[in-house]
Amino acid sequence: MGRILEKLKEEEPIDISKSSKEAIEFVPITQLKFSKNRIRKSVNREEIRLMANNLKIFGVLQPLEINEKNEVILGTRRLEAAKLAGLEKIPVIKQDTHDLYEIEKQLVSDLHSKNISLLERAYAFQKLMELKGLTKYALAKYLSLSNNLVCRTLAVLDASPSTLSLMKKGKISQRIVAAVLYRLKEKSKEKYVIDKILKEKMSVAQAENLIAEINDSSLLKKHFLRQVKSFKTSLKKFGEKTKEFGINKKEEKEIEKELEEIDKIIKSRL
Repeated sequence: MGRILEKLKEEEPIDISKSSKEAIEFVPITQLKFSKNRIRKSVNREEIRLMANNLKIFGVLQPLEINEKNEVILGTRRLEAAKLAGLEKIPVIKQDTHDLYEIEKQLVSDLHSKNISLLERAYAFQKLMELKGLTKYALAKYLSLSNNLVCRTLAVLDASPSTLSLMKKGKISQRIVAAVLYRLKEKSKEKYVIDKILKEKMSVAQAENLIAEINDSSLLKKHFLRQVKSFKTSLKKFGEKTKEFGINKKEEKEIEKELEEIDKIIKSRL
């Protein structure tokens, strides 16, 4: 992170070490808005509520950083909390900036924060690559991160619209999707994999094992044969289990229907 700040000082004509006391202004909250380059778009409402309670007592102790358009570069959560607290004015430090500076400054602040989602971080990585003309490997070097971490994070941006919708609704972990899309060789199987993960409520490790099997047909075959053997064992004990569990006629018919489907599949291959 120190390297990024040094780069910012080299590339920017702005003196970012300037005394904050000289630059502090008090601006009406109604004049402030979120930057188009905002990385963190979602907030924890409970955290904002607690922060608002503190602001009512102590005020805003750390000024926000804004650009010449009064867009917040750093301090979006403080702005949300100040609005909730009913504050009229808030301390800010105004900077003459450009898109690259704003995104890098936010990344310095948010890269190791629990408050930024994997998807938000991926969008920031992508924007940085576009603005600086970097490859993903050059970006990893620039940010002093591993190639694996950067590539895995960026993989989440390859999600289909339906998978993206599931992530945004919180139906599936962004971390699991990133792991799937980073490892999955045949992207056409994305929907099948995501549906299976959701149906079986898989962990990241289980999802990665599934991808390994799908990528390697020999592993998939072994897994399938294990399932067939397990099914065969269950069939042998079927009579015994029906008495033990008290399976009724309706349930028996459902089982018979499934067995008929299996029989059809087998016969179609002969």
